[in-house]
Amino acid sequence: MPRAPRIESSEGLYHVINRGNYRSHIFGTEGAKASFEKCLFEACERFGWELLGYCLMGNHFHLCIATPRGNLSEGMRWLQSTYAARFNRFRKEKGHLFQGRFKSLLVEPGKYLTDLMGYIHLNPVVAGIVEVAQVGRYRWSSLYWFPKKRRRPGYMETSWLDYLDGFSDTASGWRRYALSLQMRVSEDPKQIEALERRMCRGWCIGDKEFKKLHAKEFLEKAESLRLEKDGLADLNQLHWETALEKCLSALGETEESARRALKSADWKLAIAARMKSSTSVRNGWLSERLNMGAGNAMSSNCSAYRKRIKKCPEYWKLANLTF
Repeated sequence: MPRAPRIESSEGLYHVINRGNYRSHIFGTEGAKASFEKCLFEACERFGWELLGYCLMGNHFHLCIATPRGNLSEGMRWLQSTYAARFNRFRKEKGHLFQGRFKSLLVEPGKYLTDLMGYIHLNPVVAGIVEVAQVGRYRWSSLYWFPKKRRRPGYMETSWLDYLDGFSDTASGWRRYALSLQMRVSEDPKQIEALERRMCRGWCIGDKEFKKLHAKEFLEKAESLRLEKDGLADLNQLHWETALEKCLSALGETEESARRALKSADWKLAIAARMKSSTSVRNGWLSERLNMGAGNAMSSNCSAYRKRIKKCPEYWKLANLTF
């Protein structure tokens, strides 16, 4: 079966993550890190990427990349295969180097982007590799390069600083930024653990409206439903919510009226039957949102409803809706 295409666009901004196969330390030496960094920089040149941030750890990497040409997958295939070939040639080894397909999450510009940058730059601190006071000196991070304005590559993008008050792309501005990261860890260490959950899970880093906007765009392509497992549930749920809103609106109903109406009201069954025929909605989710009782009864109730569907005007009001 061919692999499903990823969510990509020419305006895409992504958090990209991958690990060594079986979590092996593919960046266990300074030489290995230097080799991957070289490949990353070559990829930015070759594919026209804007590199907003990165951090290399012992067994994984974090990148924040903008793709003006909409070529994330093409570039990542080149980056990972080129590094793997060089790594295996140097070690005289064979086999897969990375855990599998890289993970990519869409990122909303603004606060979510600056939170991501903080998370990426604090990785070596959280892992105990460097003290928080040395966060700006960790060699294998974009924070090492940012203050070196004359030496850093031109594709390293720093305009995300504009979302933060009081910071500038100067040596003193980067010192203040590093100090702000130190204060962040000192004030609330648990906040960093919470950041990891928000920055690495699902398919998108952003607020609900941002997710809805992009879910609508990409769910119009049927093949986009086949995403990585942890991103599928979140994306699908946004799809279900959009479909439910459309159905309720078409019938002049609300979730509040659903809570008041009979569990087996025809208009509820009409929505359930319509959504089950056109989306991957789960019985339990739909039963809870429409107050229809036990989820395991949904299929049988919808089956019975379909036998008399021709006489149910509510259903035909929904027939031409597109989700």
